[in-house]
Amino acid sequence: MSNQMTNTKKLDQLPEAARDRIQQLRLLFIERSIEQLSQIRQFLDERARAEEPRAKDTDLIKLAHSMVGASGIFGFQDLGNAAFKLENTLRQPGYNEADFLRAADDLIGHHTMLG
Repeated sequence: MSNQMTNTKKLDQLPEAARDRIQQLRLLFIERSIEQLSQIRQFLDERARAEEPRAKDTDLIKLAHSMVGASGIFGFQDLGNAAFKLENTLRQPGYNEADFLRAADDLIGHHTMLG
């Protein structure tokens, strides 16, 4: 929480044009994240119906990874942590399916905090 307050103070010191641009980028990040979470849901649905469920893992890793870094930059640390957990789980050889499902559900659950 103190990190967020420090970042807010730093943002307040920027010129208005810079603050406006950061806000625009933050909104673009939110839009993109909502799309990515939707894609993750779609992959999870396809995965549940597939004969080889782990075939979508590479796609899921890419989506989760792309959310990790930018989440923190735009103030969504919890989203970034959830994306990191999913990515990390998927990168474990022979990962536990229950761990995967928990991590995926946790990440998708962050959809509500974006919009």
